[in-house]
Amino acid sequence: MSEIPVANGWQQILAAALAEARGLPPEWCFEIVKAETVDGALKISANYVSGDVPLDDHLPPDQKIPHPWRAMMRIREKAREKSLATCECCGCPGRLVDADEEVRVRCRLHEYVLDAVAWGASASVAGFMFETREEAMAHFLKDYGDGLDMMQELLAQQGRYKQHDPLDGSE
Repeated sequence: MSEIPVANGWQQILAAALAEARGLPPEWCFEIVKAETVDGALKISANYVSGDVPLDDHLPPDQKIPHPWRAMMRIREKAREKSLATCECCGCPGRLVDADEEVRVRCRLHEYVLDAVAWGASASVAGFMFETREEAMAHFLKDYGDGLDMMQELLAQQGRYKQHDPLDGSE
């Protein structure tokens, strides 16, 4: 099977679809060839032997014969349903965010990410941004440390002024 690009958060969904495809009869020549985001959900496409279409749709489900088209629809719908509840960036539970062409599935932490594939590639190149928590904290403090110190000083001053507030009426 060829390498199919998909965002980090949906890799487990694609892996499950690929595993299910490997379990299908070999004579169907079933191969998942493409995964894309359509209307915020994962859409899987496959090639398979499709010389006919199932003509037994009128029968109850337990009497239908196995067919590659049905397998494709089952795998596609299962992946779609899972993707609609999974953050495309990280794989945590997510929900649909935004609308129209900008619709995407994100957790609360990644709502701002527009392109999960590009975001995931840049995050993985940098070792998911930082190798350790200490490195991430050092970077944060480098950017915001002065602001934190200033806020702590203001809080300390506020505490001193609050003790001797003449407008408060208490001493």
